[in-house]
Amino acid sequence: MTKTTKKKTVSKSKFNFAEAFAELEKITEEFENETVDLEAGLKKFERGLELASELKTRLKEVENKVEIIKKKFED
Repeated sequence: MTKTTKKKTVSKSKFNFAEAFAELEKITEEFENETVDLEAGLKKFERGLELASELKTRLKEVENKVEIIKKKFED
């Protein structure tokens, strides 16, 4: 039997930047302040990377929109 993994991805319409950032901060704090079990730590690390990627993507989207809006008003 093959084990399939399910990625926690969030659609753009349901993505809450503040919540994702808070979750990433919590994971970071856990690594800084607690002794983490190897398996649990690996899962948290993976989730942290997923969150960081989603946050980076969303920031880039917003940055692109800001540039478009700025160009509209430059003329």
